[in-house]
Amino acid sequence: MSQRNRRAMLKTAAAATVSPLLLPFLQRVEAEAAGISGGTQRFLFVVKCSGLTPAELVPTELADDLTQPGNENGWPDELKPAESLLDASLAEHELPDSLKPLTEHRDYLTILQGLSGKMCRGGHSAWYGALGCYHTGSEGNPGRAASATVDGMLAKALPSIFPHVGLTLGGKVLSGVKDSVVYPGISAIDVDRPLPFQASPLMAYKNLFGIAATGADGKADKQLSAMLLDHMVGDIQNLQRQIGGMDQQKLDHYLQAFESLRDRRRQLLGLEATIRRHAPQVDDKYQSNVETDRIEAHFDIASAALIAGLSNVVTIRADTLDITYRGLGIEKHVHGIGHAETVPGMSAVEARNRIRRFQVDQIARIAAKLKAVPEGNGTMLDNTLIVYLSDAADKHHGSCTEWPFVLLGGIAGKLKRTAGGRYLQYPGYGKPGHQTIACLYNSLLEAAGQPRDVFGRFDLSLDENQQKGPLTELLI
Repeated sequence: MSQRNRRAMLKTAAAATVSPLLLPFLQRVEAEAAGISGGTQRFLFVVKCSGLTPAELVPTELADDLTQPGNENGWPDELKPAESLLDASLAEHELPDSLKPLTEHRDYLTILQGLSGKMCRGGHSAWYGALGCYHTGSEGNPGRAASATVDGMLAKALPSIFPHVGLTLGGKVLSGVKDSVVYPGISAIDVDRPLPFQASPLMAYKNLFGIAATGADGKADKQLSAMLLDHMVGDIQNLQRQIGGMDQQKLDHYLQAFESLRDRRRQLLGLEATIRRHAPQVDDKYQSNVETDRIEAHFDIASAALIAGLSNVVTIRADTLDITYRGLGIEKHVHGIGHAETVPGMSAVEARNRIRRFQVDQIARIAAKLKAVPEGNGTMLDNTLIVYLSDAADKHHGSCTEWPFVLLGGIAGKLKRTAGGRYLQYPGYGKPGHQTIACLYNSLLEAAGQPRDVFGRFDLSLDENQQKGPLTELLI
């Protein structure tokens, strides 16, 4: 089929399609048919609380050289500050237990260590500072957004139907589950303009897919019904009959995103409680009070929103300090675990590892879905960067001298990748060659076509040149 005929067929299909949810997909495919690159950039930020333990991110064979015991009994091991830049391939190294769910995606993996963020407040949370690079708030209050955070800036740079999607389990760092729009104090679109997050997967689904699919607020309450989901799947199946070849293959993956939402609803109404009879009762993960159910539902919504083209920037706040991971068999809230309090059946370190492994499992699920969708000369994962970090830097009461990140994916060919994965550790705080989290965020913005020399505010204890521009080792 000629490119002209292909474009004409796609335009005809678009005109015949009743659901606006299909338009972003058709626009992407039509652009490719016209010879325009399909490399739409997307970013998913996954923000955990209570620190992201750096020593647990070190490849197994390097752990003896790069880590040391923690300062107190029962606390995690610590990362030794590097004297010089360490840039190692992961190809011949075993991933640490926390990151093993990413094994099949290791060609897309970068473990990034050694950056600092002492322009932010330490303690339980850096609030907006974690993504904005400035000091704000107190232990129980996020304070004000002094400027846009990196996800807010990227939302402006990569416009979509929903410029930014925020998903969380609660509004404040010490708050529980809420079923409303909340402001967790980690993302902002501008000065004093915090970004809203949905605490309820049910409401998130209605807001994202309900209104977009029907064009009418009054019909949003029906969006989780089997009838509407069947209708969406039917629309996509009708479109499949009108297109062929590679376009049909791409639509297959798009269809799977909606079928998974429909099938989840059906399964949870029937067999779920029987299969998990020894776990807490689950009626529907979208409304469950079990935190692992709700987190899984949020990750499913995030992947569907990215695949559907509804948003190019999603931020998931994966938990808060007073969450108790009952779904993982942990009978102690995250705050207590952070203080090395006793956990029935396991140590606090083991509990932290189990929580981190669960969150990485969710990241791996999204990566698999994105990698299955062809786009341009690669897949959606080639054009999507997943950024995993903590709003408390490296530990429960973070000092912000070490702020680790796990990066998974690509940025439309702009991220340097190594076969088998990459371990990149910058020199420790105050040492020559040290750099800050602001340089990472400058890198993401430069990749998105928004280059800048300075992000947020400076750490006054460091040379300004260590805090400017992108990480040159990270970008092509």
